Amino acid sequence: MKNTEKNKPTKKKILMYYLILAACLLVIAGITAGVIFAVRNNGITNPPSIDEGNKPSNPDDGNNDNKDPDDNDHVDTSTQYEFIVPVKDVNLSQAHIFGYDKTLDRYRLHEGMDFKCAEGTEVLAAVDGTVKSVSVRDELYGAVITIEHADNVTTVYKFINPVENLKAGDKVSRGDVIGKVAKATGVENADGDHLHFEVLKNNVMQDPDDYLDIISK
Repeated sequence: MKNTEKNKPTKKKILMYYLILAACLLVIAGITAGVIFAVRNNGITNPPSIDEGNKPSNPDDGNNDNKDPDDNDHVDTSTQYEFIVPVKDVNLSQAHIFGYDKTLDRYRLHEGMDFKCAEGTEVLAAVDGTVKSVSVRDELYGAVITIEHADNVTTVYKFINPVENLKAGDKVSRGDVIGKVAKATGVENADGDHLHFEVLKNNVMQDPDDYLDIISK
């Protein structure tokens, strides 16, 4: 056999060359993929440790963004909105209950509260508000003062003599004298001299004791 024929590559050798080449290409591809992955994730870092100077904000630390939007709808419970009894000496003679009406001689719901007191006793505004109306010619209730307050609450004072010059639109503060108890008359004449006091919310009659809290529950 000639030397040139001995040095010719056989099919087996050619196949080995291709296998080695393929293996090298796989290794190169793997290394390339690893490098690309490392470069892409180079910007991701672990979160910094939390210390005193880098603490997340507390939801309750006064951040307005975390406040309940319904907080703006709450009823004002400041001192100015706390009701006081509209007479200085509390002598409750009739509560907001269903009972016998001596004047009308029948059973009915007594709307409001009656405070027994002598004619001339000062009547006080139960809470800050604006006078809605002053009526001095009501045949059933004598003079009547109606005052509007926050949260759609209204107070009504009956069987009184309003202070001079009190009129609709006047601002009154809690404890201001708005009138004096008048002589018993009208639909509660048989009950003697007293102040009849009512509370309404959204024009619906309420039990005044829900605001005054003077009856033991």
